Amino acid sequence: MEQESPQYDASTNALKTLADKIYFHKLPSYGNKIFYALGFLALTSLTMLVATGILLAFKGQTWWLTSPWGIYVRSVHLWSVQAFIAILLLHILVVFFTSAFKPPRRMAWVFGATIFCLALIQTEFGYGLRGDFSSQFRAASGADFWNGAHLGYWLNPLNYLQAYSIHVFIIPFIIFSLFICHYLLVRTYGVALPYRKDIPRHIVPANHTVMYLRGAVLIACILLLAFFFHSPYVAPVRIADSAQSNPSLVATTLLQELDHTSDTATYFDSIDPYTFDTQQVFVITPYEQSLVNTRGANEWTIFQNEPADAQQTDLAAAYQYAASTTDADAVASTTNPVIIMLATLMPMAKSGLYEALLDQENPGSNETYTLRFLNDMNVLEDKASTLNMDTAQWGMMKDETGSTQKLPPGSWWFAPLGFINSAFNLLSNPNGDRDAGEILGAIMLLFILFPYIPYLNRLPELLRLAPFIWKEPR
Repeated sequence: MEQESPQYDASTNALKTLADKIYFHKLPSYGNKIFYALGFLALTSLTMLVATGILLAFKGQTWWLTSPWGIYVRSVHLWSVQAFIAILLLHILVVFFTSAFKPPRRMAWVFGATIFCLALIQTEFGYGLRGDFSSQFRAASGADFWNGAHLGYWLNPLNYLQAYSIHVFIIPFIIFSLFICHYLLVRTYGVALPYRKDIPRHIVPANHTVMYLRGAVLIACILLLAFFFHSPYVAPVRIADSAQSNPSLVATTLLQELDHTSDTATYFDSIDPYTFDTQQVFVITPYEQSLVNTRGANEWTIFQNEPADAQQTDLAAAYQYAASTTDADAVASTTNPVIIMLATLMPMAKSGLYEALLDQENPGSNETYTLRFLNDMNVLEDKASTLNMDTAQWGMMKDETGSTQKLPPGSWWFAPLGFINSAFNLLSNPNGDRDAGEILGAIMLLFILFPYIPYLNRLPELLRLAPFIWKEPR
């Protein structure tokens, strides 16, 4: 009989040694219940997220929006997100109710709670990459939130490449690093024993077979849900569509950008993230680019050389023209330079050239200019209202599921943010983004540091729900 090679024996022994170090082999009798398998199930859904995320990143947006397989993989990715957040939340509740964060496990809570907070942030950057209306609306809403949280100079969801880098590389790296630290601490200290002396503490072998079966059931559920309930898709809003359907709205917005009265131009918060000149970006540069292949006079130069009172008269006449005309690209019999500029820009807007020029002004898949112009027209908020994406009360809980499709759900985990907006009346507050960012930041900090807060960390003992979790299986 041939003997196994020394190399094979060495590799087998190395794998066995590694498995021995990773696995829990002895557990309290309640340790085989599903309450204590939630960490493994969270890792299972995270593995699904990484696998599908790599495939989506490799194949690209066109594939996941148009190909049947791409749509399915995108749906698996979305349902994996739903599972990951739900399981993480349940895992945290089990740790909370059983006071498993007591010393020496306090840092394990800190690592786990930080992972949960990063996962919530990660989901929003992911939604911003889908390439549909939800991406537009959530990117615009998220940009205002990060500005209010004093991080707008560094985090801009309107910048696709930046959001892509954060979602695909930066946050996953931090989450995996924290996960390793979290698991090493849990593996070192073992499953937390009951702090009450009257709870049985029998030690039994860990049932790895049941653990893997639970993981397989979770994967099967995700795959089936993704097959029957696809990730929703609503076509993105385009400036050209608005110019075709409501030319007066686009023309009026162009005038607001010109005289610095738009939402972007007058944005007020704790910081001023939109530092670009709306007049230059949205009107002057596109207009002057349109003159490159023509011999016409530069109406902007003519306008600048007018007296101040004449400029105000021209602007007032242009607003009246934009509001009353049903064909804003028709050149009226006028010498008003502002109206002539509008008459030049509107055909560009209807053809899609205007949006392309904005994208060229801010290259590198940075859609800040385009999305801010859509936001200034208020078309994003209007369409979100028709889809029941009620940010006032439920955050992003409904996503696009307010239309015909009810599943999968949206970001139900952001319902507390909607509650904060309503409870503190932040939507009508000019500093609402700042206040929401500061309130949510304070809540997250309290959540992460909970084990270190005297008296508050005794709350789980008062609730007396731990015995239900500790009850030995029959």
